[in-house]
Amino acid sequence: MSTAPDAVEAQGKRAGRSEYGVVGLLAGLGVLVLIETQSISESMGASRSLGPRVVPYFVGALMLVVATLLLVDLLRGGHGYQEEGEDVDLSKGTDWKILLALAALIAGVGQLIPLIGIPIAGSLLFFGVVRLLGGHKLWLDAVVSIVVPLLAWVLFTQGLGLYLPGGF
Repeated sequence: MSTAPDAVEAQGKRAGRSEYGVVGLLAGLGVLVLIETQSISESMGASRSLGPRVVPYFVGALMLVVATLLLVDLLRGGHGYQEEGEDVDLSKGTDWKILLALAALIAGVGQLIPLIGIPIAGSLLFFGVVRLLGGHKLWLDAVVSIVVPLLAWVLFTQGLGLYLPGGF
């Protein structure tokens, strides 16, 4: 796809401003995560294990590091390039039916977690997303949709000692 040099230059100026917006958004979210992590309560036995604040602190700090690196790159003249899509046909628009179905699925499964537990809700979510996005093998989709959330639940409850509703 070839464009006139003036059009590319105009796009570059507009894109440069939006890239600074991404830096600001990323830094703001990083600060928000770090501030909100302080309100997470830790149990008395947390001194012997990693508490629930470790991952949010790590993610918040990592967001600030990435925002800083991106800002340095932008100040040195770097810029992002418009993605041409590796396996996406950019000439087609958004499939709103699938997008709305995914949003409804996520909202619905989120409401079911207290009733049916994480493993079953996760399986429903995983299977629904795979099918909506075009999974080809029904039996493989079903098996993976059951195994992955169940393993994740076991890892969190047994490995990390966190309470997640099992629904069993």
